[in-house]
Amino acid sequence: MKLYDHKLNDAKWQKKWEEEKLYVTPRMPGKKKAYILDMFPYPSGEGLHVGHPKGYIATDIYSRFKRMNGYDVLHPMGWDAFGLPAEQYALKNKVHPRVAVEKNVANFKQQLSHIGCDYDWSREINTTDPGFYKWTQWIFTKLYEKGLAYESHEPINWCPSCKTGLANEDLDGDKCERCDSVVEKKPLRQWVLKITDYADRMLADLGSLNWPEGVKLAQKNWIGRSEGAIFTYSLTRHDVSTTQTGTKKIPESLEVFTTRPDTLFGATFVAISSELASTWFDNGFIAGTEIKNFIVKTLEDKKKENDYTIVPEKEGIFTGVYAINPATKETIPVWIANYVLGTVGTGAIMAVPAHDDRDFDFAQKYNIEIRDVVSKHFVLTEDAAERDSEETLVRTVVDPIIRDEDGNFYLIKEPNGDIHFAGGGVDEGETEEIALAREIVEETGFVNFTITKKVASSISVWGYRHTKNKNQRTSGPAYEVVLKNTERVHSEVEDGRHELVILKKDEMLKKISWEHHRFIFEQYLKNTPYYTEGGVLINSGDYTNLSSEDAKKKITEDFGGKSIVTYKIQDWVFARQRYWGEPFPVVRDAAGKVYMVDESELPVLLPQVESYEPTGTGESPLAAITDWVNVRGIITEKGTFKQSEDGEVFMRETNTMPQWAGSSWYYLRFLDPHNDKALVDPAIEKAWSVHGENSTDSPVDVYVGGDHATRHLIYARFWHKFLYDIGVVSTVEPFARLEFLGFILAEDGRKMSKRWGNIINPDDVVAEYGADTLRVYEMFMAPFEQTAAWSTSSIKGADKFLDRVYVLRTQCKDTSSVDLVLHKTIKKVTEDIENFKFNTAVSAMMILVNEMEAGSYTKEDYRLLLQILAPFAPHLTDECFHDIGGSSSVHSTKWPQYDEQKLVETSVIIAIQIAGKMRGTIEIGKDASDADVLDAVTKHENYQKYVGNTEPKKVIVVKNKIINIVI
Repeated sequence: MKLYDHKLNDAKWQKKWEEEKLYVTPRMPGKKKAYILDMFPYPSGEGLHVGHPKGYIATDIYSRFKRMNGYDVLHPMGWDAFGLPAEQYALKNKVHPRVAVEKNVANFKQQLSHIGCDYDWSREINTTDPGFYKWTQWIFTKLYEKGLAYESHEPINWCPSCKTGLANEDLDGDKCERCDSVVEKKPLRQWVLKITDYADRMLADLGSLNWPEGVKLAQKNWIGRSEGAIFTYSLTRHDVSTTQTGTKKIPESLEVFTTRPDTLFGATFVAISSELASTWFDNGFIAGTEIKNFIVKTLEDKKKENDYTIVPEKEGIFTGVYAINPATKETIPVWIANYVLGTVGTGAIMAVPAHDDRDFDFAQKYNIEIRDVVSKHFVLTEDAAERDSEETLVRTVVDPIIRDEDGNFYLIKEPNGDIHFAGGGVDEGETEEIALAREIVEETGFVNFTITKKVASSISVWGYRHTKNKNQRTSGPAYEVVLKNTERVHSEVEDGRHELVILKKDEMLKKISWEHHRFIFEQYLKNTPYYTEGGVLINSGDYTNLSSEDAKKKITEDFGGKSIVTYKIQDWVFARQRYWGEPFPVVRDAAGKVYMVDESELPVLLPQVESYEPTGTGESPLAAITDWVNVRGIITEKGTFKQSEDGEVFMRETNTMPQWAGSSWYYLRFLDPHNDKALVDPAIEKAWSVHGENSTDSPVDVYVGGDHATRHLIYARFWHKFLYDIGVVSTVEPFARLEFLGFILAEDGRKMSKRWGNIINPDDVVAEYGADTLRVYEMFMAPFEQTAAWSTSSIKGADKFLDRVYVLRTQCKDTSSVDLVLHKTIKKVTEDIENFKFNTAVSAMMILVNEMEAGSYTKEDYRLLLQILAPFAPHLTDECFHDIGGSSSVHSTKWPQYDEQKLVETSVIIAIQIAGKMRGTIEIGKDASDADVLDAVTKHENYQKYVGNTEPKKVIVVKNKIINIVI
């Protein structure tokens, strides 16, 4: 039977906290501030399921913890209520979006209140409030003034179901992320934001953020900065193949992008995207059905991929066209390849299979030449720098990795102790394979072997060889050699010039002496013969021996290349052809010229309408509201529009902003939510922004959410940096620390969905178990960042734990036996909350409760337990705190400090092992002498039972751990 009456006490304490304004945030923070923010929700009609509160509970725990540690805490909540979801819900339920939003917000707010969240509701914001979106419109006018907002008439992603244009970021492959419809390319007039102007700054500042590395990597990849060069390849054709008919009209040249100009001499084919190949056909290129079918198939496959930078199987087809490598003047084939993206660079790449893994796979599959032109560079020994006065010997060398079928590897050992592969130089007229076989026989005596494969590209080794009194520059590859048997002939081993060494695979990297041979074996273990990093050029004519960095610049200049930086991210399509969104503060005159609405006339209000269904023609429903669209006014001296009945007729912009608009800056409005004169008061913004404890000052100290690793976070960073540039904010980043949460799945392991009928409503859980049980269980069920499935049986454990805490309030004693574990727990919980390790914090408190039940504890001990449990179970702890005489809320008390002296253990548990078997334990003073340990053990009942009066043969004591008695 449940002992704690949550139904009475949850409501009681929530009402009391509200009456006492316990969570109201000061206008200006003191010396210690903590701005803790949830990614604010879209208030759907379905309301919250039990997966949603996980992040909200975490921020609630953290904000309560910070408040008890003396911080001025800002922990607000608001609603991201514009956009397609709200409009589609309203259409489905035949209500106006505003009515739907108001109803849904009320439901969400009630659900969050039932959970006991400590939000300061006096700062509540809603993106659909004109007082809020006035400042969204203001930001847009500033973006326009700075040239960062422009109109585009290029084809955009049109969703035929949602009947609106979408940014690339709103797609899942070729489908609308929201409705799963296949999008079309449709030319529409769009507003676009030049987010690419901030790409480099967003990349550069990622390093300063205390964010999960996975999220930072996702942002880096989303921005996709590539620095390289474009080379012009002349195109030609040989005889028309049997798969092609008619006249082949091809472009005269092709612009090819590469990030590695230093590998130009190694380009053995050109690969173009199917998108680029399609444009050839549009311009008269004629080819057989095989090529056409490949293009169609590849384009269809790409539409199915969300991230097409990784292709499971490389596929391609030869076009019959050749390109002329500007460096070598060789004609190399042009292939259409499925791994080349039409949206990145020029849609054409120079393929260098020796130094790119994708090109290597493709070349191997289609038997295309692989040519090494960059080698990993090593200096032979530390004291072997080249000497200007000495002759330089240049040789090609080959190295064998010799193994047998049993996994033994064979190397040679020099008299000086160096262990290395048995390789050597390639003599004039020899192939690499012939030289390799000769060296193996000469150095090891093995004669029955097979050269199986190349395992490492060329390695360059420079230095001074004391034995030859010459500088030496060697380069060459390595091969795997498999012995058929170990039969040997006379070799340098028998001549005493070196020894033959046999090693196992796991010994190789430890035993090999030469750094470049260790690198070769690492490549062998990775099964990656290609080398993709910078080094020294080989096989590159006059550029041989240049470093990659020097060669990039020189080759680009000498062969007519153009240095360029490209980005995967594209400018942000910032318009929707829908009703439910922020109106643009834009008008046009009769000639179509654009003017921004004057700041004094913001906000431009969204008109009230009865019909708000999309037109499907590409125009917003607003276009049909002529008395709103047509507005009279004048153009002011500063070039802005102001309404005037005596003015000319202008037309308002009828597109609306995307849902991302308000969410890109909402966190700033929480600082000063009722200001009608400015987006945020500069003094308030600075006070809440520059007193953070993180490496990067920002308004938000900790930001918590489980989605939007790229889009929202990139958009918000872009807007924040822009606002910094125009002096609105004092920091360059919005969110200093980011905590990403794992999702809660249904009990069947699937995502909670009406479709599956597996949704669990938190209201039902709170009604049955109470808010505190829900809170403790969601924090205990798994590490915060991990996804886990809900378990109705497991939540009962959390409920029982809180009942046990409740019972403890009546069993306090005058003495304590829990000092050590209590202060350990305070330390553990303090550190774990700070690090968002809530599950281990709860576990530590469960251990403490076990100790308190088994031993004795004082009222002060119990009070300390309530204080560290308070952020997790705020209702129960306030009830118990008052039961033991607390006069204020437990949440207003100071967070407990652990006593370092009480963390020192004075005794230890030592295991007793007799004749190799565990026979019990004893508790004894820490660091007791061996004699004292033995004396204590002899008094143990099992000593008398198993040893008795027999003299032990040996006694071994491992201090503070175990005593082993040998009989």
